[in-house]
Amino acid sequence: MAFVPDLDVLESSSLSDETFYGPSCLCKQKVRTGGPGGSVDVQVTVRKGRGARSFRHAAVLVVAMTKLLRRPRSRDFNDSDLSALLEEVFEPVTFQRLESSYAGAPAFRYTRSQSFDIFDINQKCFVLESPTQLVALHLQGPSSSQKVRLNIALYRPRGPRGSSGAGQMPVALGIKGYKLYMSCVLSGAEPTLQLEEADVLRDIDSVELTRFIFYRLDSPAEGTTRFESAAFPGWFICTSLQPRQPVGITNQPDQVNIATYKLSGH
Repeated sequence: MAFVPDLDVLESSSLSDETFYGPSCLCKQKVRTGGPGGSVDVQVTVRKGRGARSFRHAAVLVVAMTKLLRRPRSRDFNDSDLSALLEEVFEPVTFQRLESSYAGAPAFRYTRSQSFDIFDINQKCFVLESPTQLVALHLQGPSSSQKVRLNIALYRPRGPRGSSGAGQMPVALGIKGYKLYMSCVLSGAEPTLQLEEADVLRDIDSVELTRFIFYRLDSPAEGTTRFESAAFPGWFICTSLQPRQPVGITNQPDQVNIATYKLSGH
């Protein structure tokens, strides 16, 4: 069987110096072909070599011969000619152009829940006032029973988060004994923190439910943590420097407010 060069070698050469390889000898031959512009003299070089053992070589030879016999003298062989020749040799492949795109919703797999007491770094506790309002204040003695205990639902991201760092995990922050969970939603031009009654102890697949997800950012050396909104990156749960103020959210953590906390499992 003939040994042939790669297709790009055949493609780059001109009609007057096409080179083909045969199994017997290295010699020059005249090949006369007919075409729209009359006969064409083609110099063919044949040389002895190893026989080709693949279908690829045979296919390249068929394509090259088809090119030789069909190419007009008036112009060079181009990509459209090659495409037409390949469709004759091989089965044509059709392509469908899709103009639309789809962005998948964030997905978090629920694993388990844990309960903690929470204090900001100024030792203020969280207290539930009115049905859906959290405030932070100092509690001592018998009044300590008013503090709420956080029920923290833990999730595992189904896909990597580009800016994830060590000690960071997605959580939902609930009030133990209630079905109330903190959520971060847009109010006017900026996000705001609120309490909502919800069932989030399950996998989170909806973009809408991402408002309940916060990234827990632990600092093991200091034994502290922060909570960053998944729906609004760069915004953190915060308390005021003044007592008995609502728990809120800020994009300037620990500047005019407190965004660093300590969790206690006891």
